[in-house]
Amino acid sequence: MKITGYLTAQVEAGTLSKGYSYTTGSQLFYTPTSTASRNQIGYTTRAELEFITKTNTAYGVLTSDIDTQFNYGSGFDNTGAGSGFINHGFLNWAGITAGKANSFFSFFGGGEGWANIFSPDRQGYNQPLLLAYTATFGGGFSATVSLEDPVETGPSSGETLAGTDEFFALNSTVLGQRAPDIVGSLDLAQGWGGAHLSGVAHYVDQKSLLDGTTESTWGWALDGGLKFNLPTLAAGDNVQLQGVVSQNAIWYSGVSDAMWGENGATNGNGIAMPVTDAFSNGDGSWATPTAWSLTALGEFHLGPVFSIDPEISYLNISWSGVSTGLISKNQDSWIGGAVFHWDPVAHLDFNLELLYQTTHQDAPSGYSAAANGGLGWKSNTDGLEGRFEITRDF
Repeated sequence: MKITGYLTAQVEAGTLSKGYSYTTGSQLFYTPTSTASRNQIGYTTRAELEFITKTNTAYGVLTSDIDTQFNYGSGFDNTGAGSGFINHGFLNWAGITAGKANSFFSFFGGGEGWANIFSPDRQGYNQPLLLAYTATFGGGFSATVSLEDPVETGPSSGETLAGTDEFFALNSTVLGQRAPDIVGSLDLAQGWGGAHLSGVAHYVDQKSLLDGTTESTWGWALDGGLKFNLPTLAAGDNVQLQGVVSQNAIWYSGVSDAMWGENGATNGNGIAMPVTDAFSNGDGSWATPTAWSLTALGEFHLGPVFSIDPEISYLNISWSGVSTGLISKNQDSWIGGAVFHWDPVAHLDFNLELLYQTTHQDAPSGYSAAANGGLGWKSNTDGLEGRFEITRDF
């Protein structure tokens, strides 16, 4: 048995400007929200405790992994007060993985920092419940088939991934689970780095609250990634690339994982992007989202105790089949920044994280400034967050 974990203490802050609430009905209502009640600084402490057991058997190593996290936070971007949950809890044996484990869809998780870039993730947080089988071949190749829970399984669990309830709560509702997310992946691990190719089939089952019609269809997403280990003097230097495209499976584009799940409205600035697997037009038809993202990140050591992890990420969402003017047909967003590390002694890390996000949304064709008190549509918004973190692992 191995017992491991870490303790992290943070102070965080972010820019604060005007936020907007947004509802859809017969008309768009786009209302400024007060900044007075929003936090600009915060504090977070997390304790993680992980238990790993391994036993040799005639069919390979039998492994169990239980990873628990306990959080306490206050103010800006905090994790909640007194919350505790199982982050991982799975067993692995003879190629079988069962339990709450990293998704086999994503190449890498949410990025180098505490706040995330655009990534399908479900590795560093919100890992799914799953049942998977991995076949290992020669030359570093492996293939996996995985049946994964399409429901969020973090501390605030139970919401279907990318369901309309994420944003358009008054537009339609998710009818429940009808099928697992079916994931297939191919992976290559080599001395120079590695490669990843995966796909997912995601079932959509939504009911319009405007006209009572339902939308039952299969969505899909594809993910590809590359990792290059750099031939430098410092071990661990690398560059990683990941690209995702999705249709009717918008979570897998990474939009809902970026920063802290504000769908483009960093720190609550501006307005969140429309995030749903299908949008009811209210006339019996449904609009379809196509979303894609590109991400690059790296790790570079500047000496024995200093390193920098830069990252940049882009996301685009476009809508087809929109028959009303209630939705912005095109949105895009950039996230860029870096994490700076100082590790003066073993198992102790001081880091400074700086991330900036800018988001653009075309004005919906049905938006009327006159109907909204003369308020014009705000197409461009942005936000900056910074975080100082001290972590001790063991």
